[in-house]
Amino acid sequence: MLQTFFVLWESLRMIKGIIAGNFDVIHPGYVRFFKDAKENACDWLIIALQGDPTIERPNKAKPILAVEERTEILMELSSVDEVLHYDTEEELLELLKQARPNVRILGSDYHGKEFTGCELSIPVYYHERNHSWSTTRFKNEIMLQVLRQKKRGKDEEEGKKFCPPPC
Repeated sequence: MLQTFFVLWESLRMIKGIIAGNFDVIHPGYVRFFKDAKENACDWLIIALQGDPTIERPNKAKPILAVEERTEILMELSSVDEVLHYDTEEELLELLKQARPNVRILGSDYHGKEFTGCELSIPVYYHERNHSWSTTRFKNEIMLQVLRQKKRGKDEEEGKKFCPPPC
């Protein structure tokens, strides 16, 4: 009975943090972001996962992975405790009201800028980005690799194929 009381007491004191984004193509930058949040800002990390950012911002890239696939990947990360879904900024605002996090975790690039939910006065922890990883860079690197491979394939088709010596 007393042990149950202490477990309940600890759960009531748990600091819930939330990070919002579409987190398509998980890369080391995201992993470091989540790890920093869990180590320095909260005990329970919620990822508010945006299904498709192009709904409100057509200039953004559509996610490569489905929301279910991104959820599966995120839930395998030891820093992530829960994944909630939203599509629009209005839905994010409602999600923030319902989840009632103790802290909002944002990248340091949001310092001094307005963001969805800033009017809720949730304390903010700013993650200091000390790496060059970005989803755009990652996708561009993949695209360049594919283009190089295609070029090599065309070169091979034009008679520049590797022929191993006979055994």
